[in-house]
Amino acid sequence: MKRLVFAFILFLLTASLASGGTLYDWSGSLSVGERVYINDLSLLVDKNIKTNETVLVIEQDSQIQTILGDGENYTTKGLEILFAALGDEGYVHVESEKPFAVSFSAPDEAAELRNENTELREKLANLTTKYNKLAKENEQLKQQVSELQSKLKNQPNTAELNAKILNLTRENRELKAQLANLTNQYNAVKAKADFLEQQNDEYRKMIQTLLEDASQKSEQSYIEKAKKEKLVGSVIIKAIAFSVIVVGLIGYGLYRKKRSWELGGL
Repeated sequence: MKRLVFAFILFLLTASLASGGTLYDWSGSLSVGERVYINDLSLLVDKNIKTNETVLVIEQDSQIQTILGDGENYTTKGLEILFAALGDEGYVHVESEKPFAVSFSAPDEAAELRNENTELREKLANLTTKYNKLAKENEQLKQQVSELQSKLKNQPNTAELNAKILNLTRENRELKAQLANLTNQYNAVKAKADFLEQQNDEYRKMIQTLLEDASQKSEQSYIEKAKKEKLVGSVIIKAIAFSVIVVGLIGYGLYRKKRSWELGGL
């Protein structure tokens, strides 16, 4: 019912405007938050925060030109804009004696989309060229593979050659394994030889040290022995002299005693 009432009101308003000789017009329904672009004008259906009414905000270069309420109209740059609100939807009618552009994308966005579309078309053309080139190269490679396969089939010694290659590969692996084994053995023997040579050097140093110590000790022992022998000889001589003196004294004592006894007997 509301839509019928609105359609009747819109018909009366457009009929009154049409009497002025309008040649071009556009009508559309927009929900709250939706926007339409008429030439360089931006028409946004929005809500009035204070009154909660549905309104039409008309902007140009991000600047608000006017705000239309239900049943109001606005004329600018040869455009006659009529707005009617019904709930959360707004109905817009635009008329002009000259043609005008209608878009649901911003002019800048539309230009960007057009540029992007152009770039995508160029990329697609380039990719198509590359694809055709690769397809041609692929066909050439297929032909070369086919020719090589044909040549291989016509060669009678292909199987024998493959067998020789396999044998040589196997022998090469075995030689590499033997070489690795010999290398490990060589490293082990060399390490052992280095260790024995180090031990020999240590033994030579130890023997040299022992010989020097033995020589020094032998010389010292000889000197001490000579000193001891000289000291013992001196002691023996002194003991002999002491014994001679003692024996002499004892003999002299006995002699005197005998002499005294003889004299006493007389």
